[in-house]
Amino acid sequence: MQNLQEFMLFTKATEYLIAIAFMVIFIVFWRVLNAPRRRPLRESVAESFQVFKGMFAHPSHTWAEVVQPSLVNVGMDKFTSSVFGSVQKIELPRQGDRIYQGGKAWKIQKEDRELVQVSPVSGRVVEVNRKIAENPKLLNQEDPERNWILKIAPIRLTREARNLLSGEMLARWNQAVKEQLVASLVPSSYPVLQEGGEIKPDLGDELTTQQWEKIARNFFNTFLVH
Repeated sequence: MQNLQEFMLFTKATEYLIAIAFMVIFIVFWRVLNAPRRRPLRESVAESFQVFKGMFAHPSHTWAEVVQPSLVNVGMDKFTSSVFGSVQKIELPRQGDRIYQGGKAWKIQKEDRELVQVSPVSGRVVEVNRKIAENPKLLNQEDPERNWILKIAPIRLTREARNLLSGEMLARWNQAVKEQLVASLVPSSYPVLQEGGEIKPDLGDELTTQQWEKIARNFFNTFLVH
């Protein structure tokens, strides 16, 4: 029995190390892709059409939906909604403001907890979701991936889309994130995942201040370009 327990602990430790290694490699890869390049600031419409309509995710847990080459919806993902908890306040840019990939997009707050999230793309803010601005709790009550926060007119969509996650790479990334989250909260007095393997939607409301600070440091702040 003791040998079996030791084997199970060894297996879990191995899985955790693999997940950590994957995330470290991806962070390095992402930073290399984001290294400054000397290219024209604005792309042609023809170049933008190379980016197909669809969903992309930034590793800081924001997403971009390419509605058309000249318009992108952006928002926060389910991971953010789950681990942050009930959003009480959100600070948004103004219509017409310029924001940049990896730079501040908005800040969400809850009591003594706050989180700055980054924009997945660079461009000009053409519209702010007024419903969310007036009632930030909608970010928790509805599907976050259907709750766009900003509409952006992108300025270098084709190039920046290469820095984002989609398809199989996104699926693997999400799985690695879940595994690291579970490992980082062990031991805990409550389940992190619900039936089906998804993160509990109200997990953030159960986290201590120390646990939240650890999550913010490991899963969000790595990607913020000040």
